[in-house]
Amino acid sequence: MTSMPCLTDMGRPGSLPILAGMMILLTASLMASPSALARTDKDCLATWEKPKTIIEEVSAKPSLNRKKTAGQIERVAKKSGYIKPKGHGSLLGLTHASFTPSISVGTRSLEVEKGKFCLRLSQVTLTFGIRKTEIYIDRKYRKSTCAYKEILAHEQEHVRINQRVVDEYTPKVSKKLKKYASMVKPFFTRDPDKAMQSIINRLSSDLKPIFKEFGEQREKANDVIDTRASYEATRKRCKDW
Repeated sequence: MTSMPCLTDMGRPGSLPILAGMMILLTASLMASPSALARTDKDCLATWEKPKTIIEEVSAKPSLNRKKTAGQIERVAKKSGYIKPKGHGSLLGLTHASFTPSISVGTRSLEVEKGKFCLRLSQVTLTFGIRKTEIYIDRKYRKSTCAYKEILAHEQEHVRINQRVVDEYTPKVSKKLKKYASMVKPFFTRDPDKAMQSIINRLSSDLKPIFKEFGEQREKANDVIDTRASYEATRKRCKDW
């Protein structure tokens, strides 16, 4: 009696940080002649099918924080890497947004012999967008003041800018994801879990350039309204600073 290969579905349900390290391909050595090895590799590669790619865009509703002083807001800004324009005075408001893309994969695995699998990528899900946005406004300003309303309007414009850049880059990211996912060919492994992690690492590395570009464009778009001229114009609209 001969045993039949076992075809199974495997997935990594939890999303993982996309900015991971470089991929290490996990392949199993085969105890066979060169000709048999070539045929076996060819058969494994022949199982390739274009993987399904899914983009899940997230857009968290902004929350408002009115508990901090200007000094405390400035410390939050510095911790996040924000550098304010020189000469604009205290930081009275801040929009702190979190962009952390994550990726999860599903695979199909064919057990060609006990403990040895031909594994292929079947699905990739990428979560992209704004996970959290917190708007800080100096607590000394009441909601009824002109200053409060101007600060809030300015920070809400940052929220709109962030969303606009996410919307602009979602199709670009999707295109890159499809390209790189299709380049992942079936391979042998004796540890399917580690193999899935290696695929995640590979896609993470491949997508780094587009996420770097996204970050740079988002900063550039936000810098347009964070200028000395912009702050001076805002101050002129109120007398209760």
